[in-house]
Amino acid sequence: MLTDRKMNSFLLRVMMVGGCGLLQSQLPLVAQTGAGFERTNPAFSQIDLRDSLQPSVLRDTQNGPVIISGRVRDNNIHSVLLRVTTSRGISFSRRASVTAGKFHASYPVDFPNASKLAPGILFVDATVEPNFTQPALRGNAEATIFVFDGNTRQLPDYPSAFTTDLLDKQGKSDQRSDKWPGTLSLVNLYMHSYGARLAGIGNADFDLANPTDFTFFKNNIALYDFGGRGKNWVGATNHRVARTFWKSVWNTWFNSTNDHPLDGNPTNQKSSNYLPYAFTNDFADILIEHLTRYRLTDQAEGNLESMCREGLENLIACQHRQATNFSLPDSAGHRETYTAGAFRYGMFVNGDFMTEGKGWFYNPAFRDYAAGGVLNGRAIWALGEGLRAFPSGPLATKIEESLALGLQFCLNDAQATGYAHITAKGNRYWRDAGEHAYLALGLVNACKVSPDYIALKPGKRLRLICIEALNALVDLQQPNGQWAVYSNVDSMVIAALAEGALALPNEPDSKRWRAAAERCANGWLTAKVDLKEFMGPAVHFGLRLTPDTMSYRWSHLDPKAWGDRNYIFFYQSGHWIHALAGLAELTADNRYRQRAESMVSYLCGNNPWGVRLLNELGGVYNWVEDRDGDGIEDQLKQDMYPESTAFCKIGIFHLLNSKTN
Repeated sequence: MLTDRKMNSFLLRVMMVGGCGLLQSQLPLVAQTGAGFERTNPAFSQIDLRDSLQPSVLRDTQNGPVIISGRVRDNNIHSVLLRVTTSRGISFSRRASVTAGKFHASYPVDFPNASKLAPGILFVDATVEPNFTQPALRGNAEATIFVFDGNTRQLPDYPSAFTTDLLDKQGKSDQRSDKWPGTLSLVNLYMHSYGARLAGIGNADFDLANPTDFTFFKNNIALYDFGGRGKNWVGATNHRVARTFWKSVWNTWFNSTNDHPLDGNPTNQKSSNYLPYAFTNDFADILIEHLTRYRLTDQAEGNLESMCREGLENLIACQHRQATNFSLPDSAGHRETYTAGAFRYGMFVNGDFMTEGKGWFYNPAFRDYAAGGVLNGRAIWALGEGLRAFPSGPLATKIEESLALGLQFCLNDAQATGYAHITAKGNRYWRDAGEHAYLALGLVNACKVSPDYIALKPGKRLRLICIEALNALVDLQQPNGQWAVYSNVDSMVIAALAEGALALPNEPDSKRWRAAAERCANGWLTAKVDLKEFMGPAVHFGLRLTPDTMSYRWSHLDPKAWGDRNYIFFYQSGHWIHALAGLAELTADNRYRQRAESMVSYLCGNNPWGVRLLNELGGVYNWVEDRDGDGIEDQLKQDMYPESTAFCKIGIFHLLNSKTN
């Protein structure tokens, strides 16, 4: 889950923030409708594409052409320029006439030279300017539409320049790679976009083919470790054993506020003095996203299998294998107990492990590793997903061994330290409901391919461990149906229980798992938001402080830290899309699917800015907020992050898959 370390670091970090524009909301009316909002600031966009996202951003090829429609605010505008760019980076344009303030066109029918509609992602742009090369002085509109084939169950893969290695199956890199044309087109599309301009990073002159701009992309946007890509990975670099490696943030983020100086001199502020790293949990998140893509989609990246295999090798390398305790005394002299099976806090790009006093933990106030940490649950989830993707062969054997070690620590050995617990009904669980839910998701996925693997001493099989893990979550449910006030906790528990009930439908306890998940989800769906706090439709989830109310104001928990304004965290939205997709498939209750699709719609352009928040790079911004406290989100900033990116895309892949089941 997103922890205070991530929130506070991004709040303290200097952000490049652009101006923001708001239009009349076209969001579906879900759970509660605010008063709506209309602004007259001349900087706000004159064009709106949100009608294109109704009734859903998920379109089946069986239903015919994609209708692109929208509105303009100025009666003197008689035509708009429309452009559709596919997930392969190929663009098609046409002009559409405006009648009574509205316009529409059909894709691909009305777009010259466009091919037949096929599964993929469509990035739609509209402008009232003469062309897209001119600055959007009156604003542009953006939308994203997912196209799948319900007949063949072919799902689209989302472009992922944010995490790509720019390598192909033949080992050719960058401009020589078969990924280059699409990456070039989509990165340039993003950097020239209205959304990027609002987020403070847009550059109308940017061209990835320019060496200077390519360097900027690698240092200021991308998560992949290009610096280690060219090494001959026959042998390990310290503890790093494979090529594929995603940093937690882009290179230039690492500085004296979040890293230790390599030369030991804190006054040396050069970027080269701070070595990039990945938190184990962030690395696991991106790996799970790629494993989900590999398993479910028509893959856009030809070497995705290699990336997944190499990523799993590096994740496994982060696991401690000795009976010794790898933790060091912290600044207060306290020492945690992390023995065989526990995962290290993180890894630097050179293969060094992160420890107390290094990297993020150079600051003694940052203690994400404490009391069991936030690392092991997500690492085990990734192992379960990895085993499901690669159920046989040498890698499967390594994953099974790593999974068994991790479970031994999290469910057995950590009982002695108080990191793990036993419910009143005798079921073991890791740390708390939210962290245990990650672990349970790993077990559910592993059980689908290796239910009889003996993963706990003296001979307990994965299937029985999984059943106990899911029962523990039911045991922990509070009388009001919640597990916590935090939406990320409850959504992950719901996801685990729903997936467990789908995977083990004949298990006697599966009805209890389903009932607990539905009860909690129904409470969140009907919770009301105070109109004095939040004016827009309550699509996303925030804090559920009472059984009947929800808020986006974290100041209810800590007024000094958060201020009197709203925050929407997209890693939480990703969790909920995932959870509701599972419930929709399990129950056939369309309320769950509608709410999930409303959140996806917001990410795709149905938001106060009318721009893509899940953007052409395949990245998702960390959060948005209401800086002026008027109840409407108004600040968008370039802070794409592994958690928001991975969880939103994992959720969307599950949602697309549920529509074809």
